[in-house]
Parts: sequence; C-alpha cells; structure tokens
Amino acid sequence: MRIKHLLFVAAISTSTLCTFAALADGKHEEHVTLESIPAPARQAILKAAHGAPVLDVEVEKKDGKTLYEAHVKQGNEVIGIIVDAEGKLIGKHSEKEEDEHEHHGK
Repeated sequence: MRIKHLLFVAAISTSTLCTFAALADGKHEEHVTLESIPAPARQAILKAAHGAPVLDVEVEKKDGKTLYEAHVKQGNEVIGIIVDAEGKLIGKHSEKEEDEHEHHGK
C-alpha cells in the first residue's frame, strides 16, 4: 500500500511541476476542437493545411491575443499552423524542429 501511495504522490508532483513549468514559460495551451474555434481562424487553418488532415488544435493566450495552433499531417511531417482569431496566419513550423529546439535548451 505504501508503494501505491508513493507512486500516486510522485505522479501528482510530476503533473504539478509540468503545469508550473508550462506557466512559467508563458505557455498555457488548451486542446480544443476545430469546430469550436472562430470561423475565420478555422478557415485560415484549413486554407493553410492545403487539404492535409488536421490532427489537433490548441488555443493559447499570448500577449493578450488568442492564438490557435493546428497540427496537420503533411507527408511524413507534422506541421504547426498558427493563426489568430481573425484568421491572420501568424506562422507555420515543423513540429519536429520545434521539439528538437525545446529539448536542446532553446
């Protein structure tokens, strides 16, 4: 029973630390559905995806603006497409490169 308790405490601690690390980094992303975001943002994502399947969508606040990041599968790569609520394309990037960048100390 003690081991189960220790594992539970370790899991909660890890989850809490990850949340604090994300907030400290200025990133607080929430997964949402493509259908739930504003129509201009949804249309901009679909246009930028060029017919590629949308895997998931995240919403985050950055400098007081709401941004939407969709991950789409293009060939063997996952591409991040970032738009604002008005449908303006903010940027596109390879998720693989972003992951490598984050794991190598920015």
